[in-house]
Amino acid sequence: MSTYSKKTGQRPNDERSLSVRAVHRNPVDIHKLAEALIRLTLQESGKARADARATELPETLRDRPNGPVGVTVQPVE
Repeated sequence: MSTYSKKTGQRPNDERSLSVRAVHRNPVDIHKLAEALIRLTLQESGKARADARATELPETLRDRPNGPVGVTVQPVE
């Protein structure tokens, strides 16, 4: 067998040098962020409302508290 030889070109930890550089960015636009959050919230609540209404019967098929449509119920005294 041959002796071990390093196959990678990586440097050992003690030979590595790390540097940090600052990246200056524009400040966050709070108004745009708030508007996006409001739009997302309204969109999600609208979807939840639409999903809930999809499971309900339409008004035309619901029973009326006063009986069928066109029938008037007189209160008993």
